[in-house]
Amino acid sequence: MTSREILTIQFGHYSNYIGTHWWNLQESNFSYDPHSPSEINHNVFYREGENYKKQITYTPRLLLVDLKGATGYLKEEGTLYDISQHVKTEPLWDDKKVEVTEEETAAATPFIKSLDEPNETSESTSFNLEDDVNSWVDYLVPRFHPRTLNIIKQYKHDCATNAFDTFTYGQSLWNTKQFSEDFSERIRSYVEECDSMQGFQVLLDSVDGFAGLGASCIQYLQDEYKKSILSFPCMDSKKTEPSKSDLTKALNMALCWQHIGEYSSLYSPLSCSQTVSSTVGDSRVFGHLTYNSDLKYHSSALLATALDTLTIRYRRKEYPNVVLSDLCADLNKLGRKAAATSLSLPFPMIEKMDLIDVLDDFTGTLWTSLTPSCDIPMDKNMQSVALRGVPEERLKRPSSHAMKQMAKPAYRCSSVHEMMMLYLACTCHASATYLSTTSSPLKIKDPYPKIFNNDVTETGDIIGWPAGSGVKSVPVMAGVHTGSSLSTMYESLHDQVARIRTIKKFHAFTESGFEEDEFKECLNHLLDCKENYEDRFYV
Repeated sequence: MTSREILTIQFGHYSNYIGTHWWNLQESNFSYDPHSPSEINHNVFYREGENYKKQITYTPRLLLVDLKGATGYLKEEGTLYDISQHVKTEPLWDDKKVEVTEEETAAATPFIKSLDEPNETSESTSFNLEDDVNSWVDYLVPRFHPRTLNIIKQYKHDCATNAFDTFTYGQSLWNTKQFSEDFSERIRSYVEECDSMQGFQVLLDSVDGFAGLGASCIQYLQDEYKKSILSFPCMDSKKTEPSKSDLTKALNMALCWQHIGEYSSLYSPLSCSQTVSSTVGDSRVFGHLTYNSDLKYHSSALLATALDTLTIRYRRKEYPNVVLSDLCADLNKLGRKAAATSLSLPFPMIEKMDLIDVLDDFTGTLWTSLTPSCDIPMDKNMQSVALRGVPEERLKRPSSHAMKQMAKPAYRCSSVHEMMMLYLACTCHASATYLSTTSSPLKIKDPYPKIFNNDVTETGDIIGWPAGSGVKSVPVMAGVHTGSSLSTMYESLHDQVARIRTIKKFHAFTESGFEEDEFKECLNHLLDCKENYEDRFYV
C-alpha cells in the first residue's frame, strides 16, 4: 500500500501541547488485533526505523521546536537511539582541575514513570495530571526520533528579560545560518525517506516569536518543495489581564496570518477562546464537557481531538488516493486561504437510539467552532467533515422492527455515510460537503483529561442520568469549513490591531527592521480578506 506520507512540524510551546495530545491519541488508537485491523493508515504520519540494537522503531514523522527549559526531563536526542550509556568518552581535560556546573534535570511525572512499568500496574493507577502537568513533556507517550526535538538555546522559556515574544524575532532566528541550515537539513532527511509524499502539516503559536519562525519555515517549504501545506496558527485560551503586550500579540497574529496566508495551501486558526483577544470573551462551550480553558493541558486536548478526526480524510486505508491536496483544493477557492475548524465531542448519539432517530430529533448546530471570532453556520459553506465512531449496526432497525422508522425518507439509506450525507444535504443549505466516515470510535485513555460529564457513558453515548463510569471511547465529528462567517474573524483582528496608531512605539519591531509601510500593508491585508469572505462574493 502506498503510504502518501506527511511531515508534521510544530513551532512553539502551546502547539507542542496540542501536538502531544494528537500523537497520544494516535498511539491510543493503534490496533494490534489482526482480526480487527485499523481503518487508518498510520504510515501517513509515522515512520518505521531501526535503532542501534537492530530493533524496529515506529516514531512520528515529526519536527518540533521549543525554547530552552521547556522540555524538562526530555533529552534532545530522544531515548530510542540513545547510545551514550553504551559508549564511553574520555574527557579532553583534567576533570580534577575543572569545576563543572550542571543544570538540575527536571523530574519526570508519575505518569511518565509509569510508562516503563508493566501494563497491569500503569492501567490501574490513577494520576492527578491537572496538578502534575507543567509542560507538554509531562504527558508525552510516544518516543521520538533523534532529529525530532529542536531546542532554541538563544531564548529561555518563561524568561521575561529576554522574551521570544515578537514576530520579527522569529524571522531573524530563521535567517541565521546556524538554525536554518540545520533545520532545513532535518526536513530534507525526512522528505528523502518518503516514497510518495503528500505535503506538510504545520502547527505554530501565532502570538509570539514562533509566529515569525513558523511563517518563515512555511515560505521555505513552499519555495523548496512545492507540496501542499496545511497550517494551524494556534492561540491559548487562557484569560489574561489587559496589558500593553496585548497589542503586540495581536500584531504578531496579524503578521502570522498574512504571511502563512501567502505561502500555505490552507490555514485554520485554532483556539478554545471565542474571540481573538485573550482579555475578552469566554471559552467555547460543549454540552457534555466540563473543561478548564485556563489549563493548556485541557484546551489543547480539544484542539488535538479535532485535528485527529478531521485529518481522517487523507489517512483512510479504504481511499488511499484521497490526499491532502484534495482537501486544500476544495476549500481554498478564489484566494480564500482561511478555514474554520469545528468539533462535536462527543457526537450526540443517544443511548439505545439509532442514528436515524438521533438525526431526526436533533435541533441546533451539529458542531462547535474552534476558530476564534468565527461561529460556523450550517449553511453556505464549503466544508470537509469527518465522522468516526458510529457503526453500521447503529444506523437503523431491521424492517421487521422498524415501526415508525419506515416512514422516514432516511430509512432508505443503507450506510452511515449515505444517511449523514442526506442529513447534511437537508440541513446545510447551499453547502458543498465532503464527508469521511469510519466506524471505529476515538479511544480515550490516560493521559487524556477527565473532561466528560457524567451523562456520557463508557462508550460515549448520551443518557439522561449520571453514568458513574469513566469514558473509554466516544464518537466524534470534526471538520474544516470556509464561508462568509470568516469575515468576522478578520474584522475582529483588524479592529484590535488598528488600535496601534504608529509602529514607532513598538521598539522590538522597529529595531528588527519592521517599518510603518509594512504595518499599514498588514492592516490593509486584514480588510481585503474580510471583504473577500463577505456574502456578496458568493454566487
